Amino acid sequence: MGPVSRRSFLTTTGAGLAGVLATRVPPARGQQREISYLCWNNFAPASDKKLAEIGQRFTKDTGIKLKIDHISHMGPQQAKYASEVQTQAGHDMVEMRMHFPWLYEPQLVDVSDVVGELEKKYGKAIGSSYEGAHVHGVWRAVPQYHGMFVATYREDLFKKASLKVPDTWEELYTVGRELKKMGNPVGIPIAQNYDSISTAGPVLWSFGGLEVDKDGKTVKINSPGTVQTVEWYKKMFKDCMEPEVLSWSDASNNESIQQGKAGWIHNPVSAYIIAKQRKLVTADGINHHRSLGGPGGRHETDTPRHIGIWKFSKNIEASKEWIRYLLGKREVYDEYIMSGDAFNLPTYEKIQDHPVLRTDPKYAALKGEGVQYHTYGWPAPASDKVQLITNSYILPNMIAKAVTGTSTKDAIAWAENEMKKIMAG
Repeated sequence: MGPVSRRSFLTTTGAGLAGVLATRVPPARGQQREISYLCWNNFAPASDKKLAEIGQRFTKDTGIKLKIDHISHMGPQQAKYASEVQTQAGHDMVEMRMHFPWLYEPQLVDVSDVVGELEKKYGKAIGSSYEGAHVHGVWRAVPQYHGMFVATYREDLFKKASLKVPDTWEELYTVGRELKKMGNPVGIPIAQNYDSISTAGPVLWSFGGLEVDKDGKTVKINSPGTVQTVEWYKKMFKDCMEPEVLSWSDASNNESIQQGKAGWIHNPVSAYIIAKQRKLVTADGINHHRSLGGPGGRHETDTPRHIGIWKFSKNIEASKEWIRYLLGKREVYDEYIMSGDAFNLPTYEKIQDHPVLRTDPKYAALKGEGVQYHTYGWPAPASDKVQLITNSYILPNMIAKAVTGTSTKDAIAWAENEMKKIMAG
């Protein structure tokens, strides 16, 4: 910008010199843009630290001030979304998991331009990201990273007791009985949290069950596969687990194996990552093995995360600049992914074989040979109703009812009724 003359200054400012004197605030030659970003508290804390560091560099390089806030991804984050939509005020950008972009489609900016740029550079977004954020032909959020669930176990305890690493959910029951006798029970949550769904889904699929059919309309929870799933959970709860799993949070299974109690959990690699970073005595004994299978195949949960921009934001273009900076600059995206230590994995096809997978031999199970990965609600197409079934915790609530005394038949009938009400709404 060239120099501003006195005449030009007085002409172009609204109240001229009088306004300056009245407010005591000198006119800015260009207000600094400011954007805000709401994220969850990442289970790989180093990732949050790296995000803050990258954010500071972004501000230095672009002049755009970035404010990053973190919140629990359970109830508080969902309540925050709802509050911001209701008031049409809050953060410019929000991090969303799974199918949340479907639930908030009318409130989210079309970011197809940004995703198109990223796919041109890195290849197509992986299937789970597509399912979660590509809504009715439009990208309503930008694929950011994903985390896969995997079997996590105390390898040292298994070797000490000469226990066979299980390959199926039924084999886990056999091993689990021995682990409980050793004082190291299986740690699978049966509560109102996402980890409960992330295990119940693969168990259900592996026994041939499903919640909603692939037509996206027909509730199919009342089936022989669901009966097998519920019966499996009932004997696991009785013989292999402790009652505390009924009140666990998403962090509880991590903490249980880190603290030396649980002998086997189903979780992303974050439990091991934290144990390693904190130099816990259990870290050396923790390892991972291939996801378990059953009569219906070998299935696993994939949890994609995306960045959405609210339509009420007054800083849409500046928000896109941040997303391009974080994800579109390969060296920055790599730096961010590496900081998560294999908990946060890239979501684009050409960079699936990422160097982070080779940083530790204990990440070998993440290659997932022979494993089918799905988002919640598979094989039903992603939709707002599938997300509502997830948010209502119907699957873990059905299991909780069964393991605490409700008959298998009645527990499944309850779940069927609840799912049908959502699909009819």
